[in-house]
Amino acid sequence: MNKKLLAFDIWGDYGYFRRGYTSTSTITFPFPSRTTISGLISGILGLEKGSYHEIFNEDNSKIGLRILNPIKKININLNYINTKGGFLLSDINSNPRVQVQAEFLKDVKYRIYVSLNNDSLMEELYCNLSEHKSVFTPCLGISECIADFKLAYDDLFDLNMSNGNDVNIDSVILKNKFDLIIEPGKKYGIVKSPGFMNSDRIVSKFLEYYYEENANSIKVKNGDFYLIGDEKIALY
Repeated sequence: MNKKLLAFDIWGDYGYFRRGYTSTSTITFPFPSRTTISGLISGILGLEKGSYHEIFNEDNSKIGLRILNPIKKININLNYINTKGGFLLSDINSNPRVQVQAEFLKDVKYRIYVSLNNDSLMEELYCNLSEHKSVFTPCLGISECIADFKLAYDDLFDLNMSNGNDVNIDSVILKNKFDLIIEPGKKYGIVKSPGFMNSDRIVSKFLEYYYEENANSIKVKNGDFYLIGDEKIALY
C-alpha cells in the first residue's frame, strides 16, 4: 500500500524559533526546524514529550514546509525572571528581572506536509486536523505565540515521487539535494537547523535549506519532488 501524505496550514501573529547558539540578543530561524515540526505534530496528537523521536526519524517519516507569508521580523524586549531565586519577586533579593531583546517573526504562515509510516497515527492526525482538534495547544516556537491551523486539502495523497528538469519547487529545499537556479527579483536565504534528535533529546543531524523570503517558488536544475494538488514540494 502506498504511503500517505497530508498537508495543513499553521499561522499566527508571531513566531519565535530561537537559534540555540545565540544568547544575549536572540535571533530566530525564518521557519521551524524539522525537530520543531515533529514536536508540533506530536502536540496535536497528544504524544508525550520525548516519546516520539523514533516516529519522526529518517526511516519512519517525511516532512516538508512551504512559506506562505513573506518573512518579516521585529524586535521585542522580553523580561526574564530568575525563578531559581524564589517563586515571588519579593523572595528574589537582587536583579529579579533581566530585559533581553529578542527577534520575532511577524504575521507567520506556513504549510506543513507530513507522511508517517505509522498508518494509525496518520489517520489520527488527519481526523484531529479535519475536526480542528489538538491535544496540546499548538504554538509557533514558544507558548506565547499561539497558532491556528487547518487542513490544506480534504484528502490524503499517495506518496509518489517525480523527477524533472528546471522545476519550480514551492517548498523549502535541502541544499545538498538540489542545484539552485537564481532568478532575478527573488530573495534567497540559507539556513541550517536541527533535523533529528535521539531519545536523549540530543541533535543527531542538522539539515541545511534554501528558502525564498517572499514565499515564491524556487527553481532548480534537477531533482526529486512530490505533487500535492498543483504544488511541487520537496520532502526531507
